[in-house]
Amino acid sequence: MKKVWSILSVLVVTALVLAGCGTNAAQNQSKGGNAAPKKTPKVAFICKDLSQQWFIGTSNAMKKAVEARGGKFFALDCAMSPDKYMTNLDNVISQKVDVLIVCPPDQKLSQATVQRCQAAGIKVMADDDGLIDANGHHIAPALELDAYKVGQSQGDWLGNYVIAHKSDAEPASTALLVLTVPTVSSIVPRSQGAIDEFKKKVPDFPASKIIQSPYDGTSDKAFNVAAATITAHPEIKTWLVVAPNDEGAQGATRALEQAGKDKQATVVGLGAYLAKDEFKKPYSAFKAAAYLNESEDGTIAGNAAMDWIQKGLVPYAKYKKPGSKFGVYPFGAEMVDRSNYKQIMGADAN
Repeated sequence: MKKVWSILSVLVVTALVLAGCGTNAAQNQSKGGNAAPKKTPKVAFICKDLSQQWFIGTSNAMKKAVEARGGKFFALDCAMSPDKYMTNLDNVISQKVDVLIVCPPDQKLSQATVQRCQAAGIKVMADDDGLIDANGHHIAPALELDAYKVGQSQGDWLGNYVIAHKSDAEPASTALLVLTVPTVSSIVPRSQGAIDEFKKKVPDFPASKIIQSPYDGTSDKAFNVAAATITAHPEIKTWLVVAPNDEGAQGATRALEQAGKDKQATVVGLGAYLAKDEFKKPYSAFKAAAYLNESEDGTIAGNAAMDWIQKGLVPYAKYKKPGSKFGVYPFGAEMVDRSNYKQIMGADAN
């Protein structure tokens, strides 16, 4: 009987030991093995036109900045279509991203964008073209070109060129074509700044010879608009052209070449991502551009998005002006031409 009790005692002790081990293992597993994985920050970019070199470079830099800080990034193109933009917006919301960066094809979509993102608990910010209300006030953080100032730099360069080369020697046969996108708040000041500064430099230039023509920001549309304008004014032999992006300048340059009027023309763009290739040719009417660093733009925006997620810092808050709800980062530019683009643009000139 004693032998039986001894065996039972050993079994009981063994069972208790095993039970204790099992409890500890379960506790350890609950502390470590079953812990929920850390959520990866997710940032999306809806772009109005990812076929444009500027936005390709910008989105690549955003991706690099976000991924360097442990986030996930993806970009969606709406090809200048408001309908596609809204479809992409629904797509992004369904994926529950943390921060959405947008460059809308039409700023009339601003309030719908902000309202949908707020309802979904998604932080939203803008890049290049801000999200604004009916009064033009920003309703989300934005990185925007210091538009009027950059336009002034274009007008200043063109005015100096005209004076130096006496391009306006025959006023009756000289005209200034200003391509613009009147539906985009960040582009209108570029065009106006260029006109105002050009008129300061060349005060006697006839106002009747300043022609403003709208387009949608693409090279194809710029070509069509410029070609139609050239055809409508056969009396003009010397064309001066200012565009709010390089696509506009490129399209106008091709139209001038087709009309055989490029040799006496001077075209100024904005971005320099297409201008650099024109500078490498023996000759091009596309003679200058306001250089924008696309990588810097994307890096700033990508890091601002990650700071918002990881540190709770609202983007560009230090640039907020009195009476404004959100800050707008003022992105600058520098004029380049054939003589200095390699020095100023560095690796971007390749």
